[in-house]
Amino acid sequence: MYQIYFTNHFLKQLKPLVKKYRQLTDDIVKELESFKKDLADPLGHKLYKIRLKCSDLLKGKSKSFRLIIYLWEYKNVLVPVTIYFKGDTDNISQKEIEYHLTMTVDEIESK
Repeated sequence: MYQIYFTNHFLKQLKPLVKKYRQLTDDIVKELESFKKDLADPLGHKLYKIRLKCSDLLKGKSKSFRLIIYLWEYKNVLVPVTIYFKGDTDNISQKEIEYHLTMTVDEIESK
């Protein structure tokens, strides 16, 4: 079991989504608590992509959210890096992922 750590960078991204999808935070926590590395899509650099079903949507995982997480194995911690709605964005660019990862790692290392 991993510990979960939310950075301020991630919480800023999450805030506007939670206004529209009230159960999203609970869904994220449930998904992270049941995270299994071998079932997630590896992206490299200790990053994984998770398909996240939102309780507020009647659709399945295919038209729901994608959560990019950083697995900090040394400390046994899962850190959400970014989240996006698959209905709005087909895919997130590698450049965007790198930006969010840099912001996340910088915040983690400063603590």
